[in-house]
Amino acid sequence: MRPRIGYKKLAAVGVAAVVGVASTIALTSGSASAAPVFGYSGYAFGTDVQAGIAGSGPTVVSQFSCTTKPNSSDRNDLATANVNNQAIAQTVTTDTYSFNDARGNGVTSNATAADIRVGGLVHLVGAKTTTTSVYKNGQLSYTGNTTFAAVRIGGVNVPSLLKPSPNFKVAIPGLGYMVLNRVGGVKTSAGIYSYSQAVVLHATVKNRYIPEGVDVAVLKTRAEITKPATAMVIGDAYGSTVKVDKLVKSGKTAYQATCQGTEGKTVRNATAELVVPNVAYVGAVYTTKNGYMGTEKSAIKFTSHIAGVRVGNLRIGAIESAASAWKTKDGKVGLDHSSSVASIKVGNKTYPVATGPNAVLDIPGVAKLTFNQVVRQSRYVSVNALVIDVYSLNTKVVLGHSAAGVIG
Repeated sequence: MRPRIGYKKLAAVGVAAVVGVASTIALTSGSASAAPVFGYSGYAFGTDVQAGIAGSGPTVVSQFSCTTKPNSSDRNDLATANVNNQAIAQTVTTDTYSFNDARGNGVTSNATAADIRVGGLVHLVGAKTTTTSVYKNGQLSYTGNTTFAAVRIGGVNVPSLLKPSPNFKVAIPGLGYMVLNRVGGVKTSAGIYSYSQAVVLHATVKNRYIPEGVDVAVLKTRAEITKPATAMVIGDAYGSTVKVDKLVKSGKTAYQATCQGTEGKTVRNATAELVVPNVAYVGAVYTTKNGYMGTEKSAIKFTSHIAGVRVGNLRIGAIESAASAWKTKDGKVGLDHSSSVASIKVGNKTYPVATGPNAVLDIPGVAKLTFNQVVRQSRYVSVNALVIDVYSLNTKVVLGHSAAGVIG
């Protein structure tokens, strides 16, 4: 069982989270004439708050991303998934895996819950949602579906909704409405991703369970596969993470990742301020990504931007980072990175911002600050603009992360 991620405010989660990108690069970078590769990504969530303010981020997370391994997998389970201190889903399990077999090359993501309940308004039993994206015989395709063992709305059984048609909307008096079996797929020049969500709850009126204006996805899955390519662009960006001891107190804010690029378009993800009680405050965050895969050249760039941060007695000004990577058809590879921190203060005292890779500032009795923390390999580079180790709180805060690389 993994800890829940608590946000004061968060935006919709975009793409799947990257796990172990650096180790993936080390295993698969290969030579300039490497054979075409496939890219696999997938995730499954128990619940996910998609707008407004509520006491939960993604829960019961299973995920992997930007891997060329056709046997990757992850699984998670949790007795209760809470949103706004309400037990929304019981006995939740999630799993996601990649494959290369008679079905083709693809990814499948699943999520189940024995019981989904919003007070006496909605009661769903035996929920299961699944989605698959596949490349086979030169064609991209996807499937997605949700089923229930029982559906009760306002205490009334509705057997016609046990196998709802895609994107079926149901009014919920006293809450707003919900969408059952939200499914879809998006093809790009580089591949395809599909999604399936068992239930999306939309709170349009004041109620005791979900704050008005908030959307909650229950059992949310995604599967992504790229076409075979000579180079796959990868990377990720986020504003911050916070760990206290060994516990995750806040996950990756404004997170973005890719295994396909963006067809040359800039994609932006933003998150309002984040509060980790008694630990940290992170101001508005946004990240960007822009990349493409082509026969002449493949390239990717990620950036991360934070308005300002407070951690204990520390006050930190604006933080930025960027990472980029590219590869041409003749095998040439380029990497670049940058980061900046505007200011460091403790009380009324200002400290100099150290420069250079992995530069350290030790403030006795307060924290150790590592600037421009860089990991570089032959085809991959990542940078954290600032890493803070707070002595009194036994806390590690990573700020302004950007990473980029190419495989193939």
